[in-house]
Amino acid sequence: MKNCVKVFALLALCSCLLSCKSMIANKLGDAAAGSNKNGVAIPKKAGSPDMMMAFMGEKDPQIIAEVLPMIVKTYEILALQNPKHQGLQIMAGQLNVMYGNLCVQTPAESLPIAELQKQVSEFNRAKYHYLKGRQYILDVFESRWPGFEKAFLSSDAEAIKAAVSKLTKNDVNAAYWAGGASLIAWSLDPLDVDALSSIQGPVALLEKAASFEPGYSNGAIWDALCQFYTAAPVDFGGDYERGLECYKKALDISGGKAPGIYITYAQSVCKPAGDRDGFVDSLNKALAINPDDDPSSRLMCVLNQQKAQWLLDHVDDYFVVW
Repeated sequence: MKNCVKVFALLALCSCLLSCKSMIANKLGDAAAGSNKNGVAIPKKAGSPDMMMAFMGEKDPQIIAEVLPMIVKTYEILALQNPKHQGLQIMAGQLNVMYGNLCVQTPAESLPIAELQKQVSEFNRAKYHYLKGRQYILDVFESRWPGFEKAFLSSDAEAIKAAVSKLTKNDVNAAYWAGGASLIAWSLDPLDVDALSSIQGPVALLEKAASFEPGYSNGAIWDALCQFYTAAPVDFGGDYERGLECYKKALDISGGKAPGIYITYAQSVCKPAGDRDGFVDSLNKALAINPDDDPSSRLMCVLNQQKAQWLLDHVDDYFVVW
């Protein structure tokens, strides 16, 4: 009898320790992800420091590019250690998408034609990270709503609508990164039949996110939708007029203070239309913005202005002068 009591006491102690370990892991996960185990953002206390300022407030993209790979791997390790912490899973996905864009696609876009093979290889690497990042987030949605991923990646409009209807306002950030990752991966490989046939899900996801929070990240969702609607074939959801509407919404929400929106207009509207003057004017507007006006988006402002300057320097590559 005494032995049984000891065994039960030991089991109770082990259970308590495991519970404490799980609680500590979740608290650490909350702090690292900025959201709880259910993926809901944790409100910042008034006057408390914003750790993301060390990242998004940086004016030197190079230092971010140098440390981002380590940050990505750190969060992937944390996500592996605590697979049920949805906040960590979403952050790991988000960081993979950021890495693909900042460290892979952006440098590759400026490679000369003589290095076309390298550029294609780098675009494939970027696509890999976009889809990897998306998968982290889809795994979260799938754990909540079994069958979500299959519907999201299908071409069944009704199934997609039913799946996306399950999202709430708390899911806007995750929806933006999953939907945006899908669209940018497709843009790098528009002949990918699988990506094109499953493009309705990402668009519906972004539209749903925009309906919950139109002003998310200075109009970032509308910017992504503008790029898609103006570029995609009509048979696969392209809608030029809808694209222009999205551009205007992004511009209004940002107050004209987000250079990326001007770049989108230059590349997605002016370039296809052969509007050289509009192209140049939009890029100059992007360059006229002061990155210090909004410290919380300083990094993205500097990155986009570097891209705008590169496009201006190569304007003759896009327009034929008769």
